[in-house]
Amino acid sequence: MADHPTRPGPDHPRVDDFFYENPDPVPGQERAEPARSRRAGDDGSDGRAEDAGPGGEDGPGREDGPGKDGGEELPDPTGAGSRGRRAAVGRWARAVAAVGVAGVLVYGAASDRVSGVDLAAALDRSAPPPTTEGQQAGVAVVTGSALGCVGPDLVGLDDPTVAEPDQTVSVAAGAAPLEVLGEAVVPAGAGQIELVAAPAGPTARAAVRDDIASVRLSGATWARGTASGALAPGFAGSQLGLGLEEQQRGLSTAPCGQAADEAWFVAGGGEAGRAERLILANPTGNPVTVNVEVLGADGPVDVVGGRGIVIAPGARQVVLLDALAPGEERPVAHVTTTGGPVLAAVGDRWLEGTLDRGTELTTPTAAPATTLLIPAVPGPRADSADITSVRVAVPGAEQSVVQVRALTADGPVRVANAVTSVDAGSVADVDLSDLPEGTQAIEVVADTPVVASAQVVRRVEPEGVSELAWVPAVTPSTGVVGLPLAAPGEDSVSLELTVASVEGARVEVVTVTADRTHVQPVTIPAAGSRALELSRSTESIWVRPLRGSASSALLTTVQDELGPLVAGMVLPEAPVTRQVRPVAPWAP
Repeated sequence: MADHPTRPGPDHPRVDDFFYENPDPVPGQERAEPARSRRAGDDGSDGRAEDAGPGGEDGPGREDGPGKDGGEELPDPTGAGSRGRRAAVGRWARAVAAVGVAGVLVYGAASDRVSGVDLAAALDRSAPPPTTEGQQAGVAVVTGSALGCVGPDLVGLDDPTVAEPDQTVSVAAGAAPLEVLGEAVVPAGAGQIELVAAPAGPTARAAVRDDIASVRLSGATWARGTASGALAPGFAGSQLGLGLEEQQRGLSTAPCGQAADEAWFVAGGGEAGRAERLILANPTGNPVTVNVEVLGADGPVDVVGGRGIVIAPGARQVVLLDALAPGEERPVAHVTTTGGPVLAAVGDRWLEGTLDRGTELTTPTAAPATTLLIPAVPGPRADSADITSVRVAVPGAEQSVVQVRALTADGPVRVANAVTSVDAGSVADVDLSDLPEGTQAIEVVADTPVVASAQVVRRVEPEGVSELAWVPAVTPSTGVVGLPLAAPGEDSVSLELTVASVEGARVEVVTVTADRTHVQPVTIPAAGSRALELSRSTESIWVRPLRGSASSALLTTVQDELGPLVAGMVLPEAPVTRQVRPVAPWAP
C-alpha cells in the first residue's frame, strides 16, 4: 500500500485529518462517569425518541444449552493485542514513533503519545517496557480509533436507466462498557466519539462511555466515525436497513469496519432478477484505485471493466458486479486497491419481477485459509422451503478437497455433503439441507486455502416471497468483539447471538440495555457453539474471551405478515490495547 501524500494546507481540508494524528483530550475536561446507555442525536442530545431500539421486555439474555458457568469469579484475559498496522508518515521523527508504537488504525497514523506510556523511555531498548498500575507490560491503551459504514446498499449507482428506491439506514457507534475492557485496562481522561454522514450530512457526538452516537443515512452517503481519548478503547459501530414495502422488502445489517487494501466477498447468484452491488467508500485524502477479480462456478471470470476504478477522496461509488460477470451463478469477488485502503461491502438484492426474494448487505469474509469458521448458520425450518448452503471458492492454482461439519452445543455433527472437491480458481455451493433446526456454526477445512460464506434463504413456499442472508467466515479472536446495535424500531424483532470455537473457549457475554449492563459467563465446548437469545431491548452486545479463541455473529429477525426477515452480522474486533515495543534510539 502506498504511503499517504503530504498533507494539504488549510485551503484543502482532508477527509482523513483525524487518521494522521490522535487529538489530545479536551483541556480541562474531567473523566466522564459511566452513564446509562442512550442514543445521542445530531445535536448531541438524547435521541432515543427517534433511534431507540424496538420495544419489549428488559432484562438479561437467556442462556440455553449445557455448560453454564454460574456466577463464579473468572480470571482476567491474558494478552490483548491489537491487529493494527503501522501508519505511513513522511517525516523522520514520526517514522521513529511509528517503529516504536504499532498503529491502531488500518488507515491511520501513529500517535506521538501513548496513554500511560513514556515514549522516550519506550525507545530505550536497555530498559524494560514501562507500565502503569493495572496495565500489562508492553501494552498501551488505545487513544484513537476510526471506522466507517458504507451506507444504503440499494442507492448510488451512476446509471440513470436503473431505478433506485428511497432507502434510509440507521448507523450507531459507541464504546464498549468498562465491564468489557477488563481490570488490566483503565482508560484515563476525557474522550469523544464523532459519527459523521459523508460527504456532507448530520453529525452525532458522544462524550460519555455507554452513550451511543446515531445518525440516519439517506441516498448515496456513508458514515465515518472516530473515537479519541478514553472512549477509543472498544470503539465499534453497525448499520441496519429495513424495508417492508412491496419491491423493497428486506432486512440488512453490517458492522462498521476499518478500511483495507484487500478483501474477499462471497454473495450473489445467477437467478432471474438477482443483482450484486459492490459499494466502495474512500476515507482517505487521496484518490484510490480499485481492481475487481471474480471467480465463478467454472473458474476465473473474464471481467470487463473491473480494473482501474478510481474512487475520489471522501467519495462513495457503487459498481454492479453482475455487469462485470454477467449471469455468473456463484460469484466470489476479490477486491484489491492501490493508493490507499477503502471501505467495501456487497449488497445482494433479489427481485424476481415484482416478487421480493430477499436483500442482504455482506462484509468481507475471512482471508483465504485452510480452516474457516462461520459462527452462526440457521438450519432449515420444518415444513418450509428454506435453503441453507455454504459457498466455497479456491483462489489458488491447485484443486482443493473441502470438508464441512456443523459445530453445535453438543459438539460436532457430520453433514450429508461433508466432503467436496473444488477445482482451482472455481466456486462450489455445498448443500446443508440436512442441518439440524436451530443455529450452529459451520467449520470448513481444506487442504489448500479457501474462502467461504454461508447463504440462508427463508421462504414458506418455493415460488413465494422469501428473504436471504449471508454470514461470512470470521477469523477466531482472543480479544474483545462486539458493537452497538442500530435498532430497526420494530416490536417484532428478535436477536440471537452465537459464539463458536474449535478448541473450546470460556467467554463473558456482555449486553447493555437502557437500564442495566448484564454480564453472562458462557463455556463453548471444543468443536462446538452456543446460541443465546437476547432481549429485544439490547442496545449493544460484546464478547470478551477469557480462555481460548472464539468467533461470534448475530442473527437479527423481524416478523411481518409475509414471513421472517433475517440478516446475519459477524461481531468485529473492537481494539482495546496495542503493543509497545522498545527500539534502539535514532542514530543520525
